[in-house]
Amino acid sequence: MTDDMKEQVRSRFKQKRRELRGGESAQQLADAAAPLLQGLEPGSMVSCYLSAGTEPDTSALLGALADAGHTVVVPVCEPGHQLSWCPWTPGAALVPGLFPGIPEPAGPRWNLPEIMELNLLLIPALAVSEDGTRMGKGGGYYDRFLTRYRAAGGAAPVVAVVHDHEFVPAGTLPADALDVPVDGVLRPGGYTRVAR
Repeated sequence: MTDDMKEQVRSRFKQKRRELRGGESAQQLADAAAPLLQGLEPGSMVSCYLSAGTEPDTSALLGALADAGHTVVVPVCEPGHQLSWCPWTPGAALVPGLFPGIPEPAGPRWNLPEIMELNLLLIPALAVSEDGTRMGKGGGYYDRFLTRYRAAGGAAPVVAVVHDHEFVPAGTLPADALDVPVDGVLRPGGYTRVAR
C-alpha cells in the first residue's frame, strides 16, 4: 500500500461526502447508540466530537450523553497535529477553531492526564471496515492521540462514527503501521463491534 493509493481511496470517500443531500437524522444516530450507551455507568466520561458539514450529525447524541449525566468532552485541534479536550454541555458557547468550519467550545483545555478516565471515545471517520480499519481525513490527529492514550494505559473502547454506506467489508480500506484500529462502528443503522 502506497500513500498515493491511500489518498485515492480517501478522495473517493470525501467526494461521496460532498455529494450527500440530506439522509439520516441526528436522532437516528442517537437511537442507534442506545445499546452502546446502556453499558456506561452513570457519570462516565465520554468523548464525542461536534459534527460539521456532511459528517453524521452528533447533536442529538451529545444531548443524550449530557441528559444521562455523563461528563462529555469534545476534541479540539491544536497546532502540531495534536488534540486537546474541552468539557461540553448543551448550550455551551462555541468559538472558531484552528480549522474554519470546525466549532470548538470556549473553556478550559484538557490534555492526556485529565482524560485518562475516559469510558468511551466516539471519533469521526470517513469510513470504517469490518476489521476495524479506520480512514480519517488525513491529518493523523486521532491516530497520534490514540497511540499516546493506549501507551499511557488508556483502555476505553474507541468507536468510529460514519454514515451507513461508509461501513465497508474487511480488507477494503488501506492501512499502515501508524493507523490505530477501532473497536466498533456507530452509524444511523446501528452499532457494531468489530472483529480485529
